[in-house]
Amino acid sequence: MSLSRAELEKLLADLDAAMPALMVEFPDPERFNPAFAALADAITDNASIEDDDWAFERIDEILDRYGLGRPDEDA
Repeated sequence: MSLSRAELEKLLADLDAAMPALMVEFPDPERFNPAFAALADAITDNASIEDDDWAFERIDEILDRYGLGRPDEDA
């Protein structure tokens, strides 16, 4: 069952708030990317088809805010 947009918003806000600690804990992209992807996947895996693109856009916004690209993008 998909989460509501409000529930997804909460998870996205939690992910955004966790970014500084994640970046400190995993300064190497090879370790950061899988850790971030696991958290992001927990959000997108629970998004409805209607909210899927929106959730990915929000995750990209979080990465952009911290000067990072999507983990699957080549640097």
